[in-house]
Amino acid sequence: MRRIAAMAVGLVFYSSAFAATTFVSADVQKPDHPVVKAVEHMSQLLSSRSNGELSVQVKANGELGTEPEVLDKLRKGTLDMARVSLGVLGDSVPSAKLMSLPYLFRSREHLWSVLHGDFGERLDAEVQKSGLVLIMYLDSGTRNFYARKAIRNRDDFKGLKFRVQPSAVYKDLISELGGTPVVLAYDKVGEALNKGEVDGAENNIVSFVSAEHYKYAKFLSLDEHSMVPDVLLMSKKAWARLKPQQQDLLKAASLESEEFMAKLWQEKEREALAFARKNGVTVIGKSQLAMTGIESFATKLYSRYVQDPKDLDTVLQIVSMK
Repeated sequence: MRRIAAMAVGLVFYSSAFAATTFVSADVQKPDHPVVKAVEHMSQLLSSRSNGELSVQVKANGELGTEPEVLDKLRKGTLDMARVSLGVLGDSVPSAKLMSLPYLFRSREHLWSVLHGDFGERLDAEVQKSGLVLIMYLDSGTRNFYARKAIRNRDDFKGLKFRVQPSAVYKDLISELGGTPVVLAYDKVGEALNKGEVDGAENNIVSFVSAEHYKYAKFLSLDEHSMVPDVLLMSKKAWARLKPQQQDLLKAASLESEEFMAKLWQEKEREALAFARKNGVTVIGKSQLAMTGIESFATKLYSRYVQDPKDLDTVLQIVSMK
């Protein structure tokens, strides 16, 4: 809040002197999803504080393509903005790959302390180096496994096909647990679960419900294997169109929207979990899982992806952070 207040002081005397600009932002989620609402909230703040000169129009439901497709458009400058999972950047942003390591964060408070510290600065620099501008983080809760059969220990993964994002870390995670990873577009997961083309998937609780995956995967295991946030990204071409004063407005609005999203997400998460239970989903809590067996295999990924001594130091600092 102190960061927001400090930025706001310098924006009080914003003068209306620039041409009106509406940026288009892509999203694969439905219009009522919290991440879409958070970007729309940011747009409202921008419009109000810029006297109608700046706004963002969200194109939801994957209208502009899958997450990898919109990332390509951002880098080419043919799309202004997009909300994607940070995990999708793993192949081009080294620190994003580290963030995707399973069971790295103890809690949400731990996660946000890392993102707003030195590691967050490194992540921001690497995103820029990859040809993008990081506008804000969006809390997407914890990612959990859900399937057509109960998952309580590592042996339960054997012989199962799990949908994963196009991320090397997630693919290897499923392989280490004994399953078969299947890379599949997000909007195809429900149909694949229904037809038995995949046996399970992993995502946050809100998306599990909003995408109606609960209709086909009746077992939700709250293992909390990942706490990778979503990110709102902007093309460098679109960012360059903004004057410094407008860039400051966007940064201030994004910081406020981060907090708006965090509160909205936790509320939606509680509602989604209650809805899932009411609609026949068996929720398997963390205390009911053989976590030692799962974690011991999943954390083998640390040695595979943390080969640089500096990265190892970074991971150790994150794990040991109080």
